[in-house]
This record gives sequence, structure tokens and C-alpha cells, in this order.
Amino acid sequence: MSRNSLGLGVLGCGDAARNIYLPGIAGLEPSGAVHLAALCDQDEQRLRSAAAAYPGANTYCDFAEMLSDPGVEAVINVTPMQAHAECTLQAIAAGKHVYSEKPIATALEDANRILEAAREKGVKVACAPVIMLHPEVRQACRWVKNGALGKISMVRARGSHSGPAWVYNFTTDPTWFYKPGGGPLFDLGVYPIHVLCAMLGPARRVTALAGISHPERVVRSGSARGKSITVEIPDNIQMIIDFGDSTFATLDATFTVLSAKGPRMEVYGDKGTLNLYSRPEEPPYELYIDNPETGVRGWLEYEPSYRGSLMPFLGEQPDRNWSFAEGIRHLAECIEEDREPVIGAELARHILEIMEAALQSAQTGCVVQISSTFKTPDYWED
Repeated sequence: MSRNSLGLGVLGCGDAARNIYLPGIAGLEPSGAVHLAALCDQDEQRLRSAAAAYPGANTYCDFAEMLSDPGVEAVINVTPMQAHAECTLQAIAAGKHVYSEKPIATALEDANRILEAAREKGVKVACAPVIMLHPEVRQACRWVKNGALGKISMVRARGSHSGPAWVYNFTTDPTWFYKPGGGPLFDLGVYPIHVLCAMLGPARRVTALAGISHPERVVRSGSARGKSITVEIPDNIQMIIDFGDSTFATLDATFTVLSAKGPRMEVYGDKGTLNLYSRPEEPPYELYIDNPETGVRGWLEYEPSYRGSLMPFLGEQPDRNWSFAEGIRHLAECIEEDREPVIGAELARHILEIMEAALQSAQTGCVVQISSTFKTPDYWED
């Protein structure tokens, strides 16, 4: 491994770690940027299973013991949402950098505590989602920022699926998703809100409707198959975000959508429309351009590089090897270069405030103002 390889301790060996983070870290290790130093989970069976798949890492059932491991320089926090803040604060107190699954916390005061603690300890905190770093999302944001679509008036975004109780490949007990601190807004709505903030900057105010569409859920797969869950939080949330200058985004965040074919996001400007794809087999984005001066009007499919008839594209798209673990690579680079992560704690706090404001608005029937902000670093455009 590289002399500067960052030692990672993965906290939580459930579905997200097994399906996303551990394979992603393994894919990053050949670069020398990071290496898996330790695994930690209270469930001994899950821990043994992860250790068998990724031998060589130290294993711990006790988080405090993993934090005392000198080989662990950064903690990858893949615990349930309700535990994110406390585990992140423990890691910071031990002098560890942190990459947390989303959301950074389930209460704004805890997010504020994390920012303050990280500043005091001089450690860096990054937080999922990581999709702001994806090449396709970065390109879409460039088009918005460089004026290709003109003045943006409206965005429609989707952040819904059927929920972990109804997803057929979910293997662990999903009950906690339906308890206070869980729900589709923190689990799914966070993704399009993340992209909207990347495109449009900080939000100004929020209004929303929310309710429980399915009071009982029966788990369809995994270890808890057949279990009945009482839903204690809204599973159906519809919201409008005001980004200022009469730029509004509508967003759904639900556990009520079995499938969908519509775009995951459409951005509407006075010069054109940007459509972000819904399914992997579709082009990543399409642009509708309306140029009265030239008479050009219609949908354009973006082609990143023409190779000619003798050099077919062959489908070797670099971003197809991209994974959510790219956020960990980004954190390692920021630690090495002593700069703040693009997907840092301030952005994560702002997104959390937007989500809290939506729930407050739904409860009170009032528009809720957003007080926090964030700054997108200049190097994000590189």
C-alpha cells in the first residue's frame, strides 16, 4: 500500500456496507489512496461474514475498541440513520476523520455539534450522497451554471421507490426505516435535494405536504420476511423548494412508488430543458434547445466524444466504474491536500435543514425559512 494510504475503519456491516462500500473500497485499494484497516459491527454473524469476504482487516464488535486502533485514520459510518450523529461525534472525539452515510444527522442541532467538533479537532467530515461528484451530474450542473438553459424557473425531481420493506433484495430487518429518524425523505429525498443544491445553490424556503399512506408494511424479503411493521413516520412527502429569484423545485420523497419511467429530474429554463435519465439503459441526459435566432429547436442527445465509424464507441464509458465509494476517495484526497470536501459537513447540514423544514411545514401548514448556507468550492469545476 502507499505510504500515504488512508486507513479506513468501516462501522456497520449491513446491506449498505456489503453491497456498496466494501466492494467500492476494494476497488479503490489498487490506487493506493485508501486501504481497509478494520471492520466493526455489533452483530457477530454479520462481522464474521464481512471479515471472510475482506480478510486482513482487524475486526471489532465494540466501536470504542476500533477507535483505539492506530491503523484507523478515518471512520466510514454506515450505521442506521438514527445513529449517524452520535457515532460521528465519537469518531471525531477520537481524532478520526469521518465519511458518513446520509443524512449527517437526524436533528439540526446534532449537525451543528458535528461541525463545531470537527473544527475543534481539526478533522475532516464528508457525507453522502456523493452524486455531486459523478461526471454526469457535474456536466449537468455546468450546463445550468454556464447559462446553456438560460434563466431557470422550475425543476421537477423524483426521490421515491417502494421502500426497503418492499424491495426484494433487502436482506436485513428494515424496521428502523419506518421509525422516527428514518423515512423516505432522509433515505431518498436527500439525493435529488443534493443535486438541486449543486445546481442552484442554497435554498431559501420550503413548503410541503406529508402523510402515512401505508400504516402497516409487510416485509417481502430477507431475514425479516413476513414481519409486519407499524409505520410511525410519513412515507409520502411532496415538497416545493424556493431557491430565490422565482426559481422553484418540486420534489417527491416517498416509499410509495413501485416503479417509474419518468425522468428523475427535469430542469426548465428560458433557453432549454435538461432531462436527467430514469433508467441505466437510457442516455444520461437529453437537452431541449430553443434558439429563435438560428431556428434550432428540438431535443439533443449529448454525445461526449465522436470516434468515427472506424472507431466505434464500444460502450467503454469511464463513469460505469464509478461507485458511491468515490466519496471516500474524495475525502482521502482532501485530507492529503488539506482542503475541505465538496460534499462536506456544511452542505450536509444545509440539506438536513431543508428536510427538517419540509417536515415542519407539513405539520404546521406554513412556509419555513432556511437559515443555513454553504459554499461550493471553486475547484469543484475543475
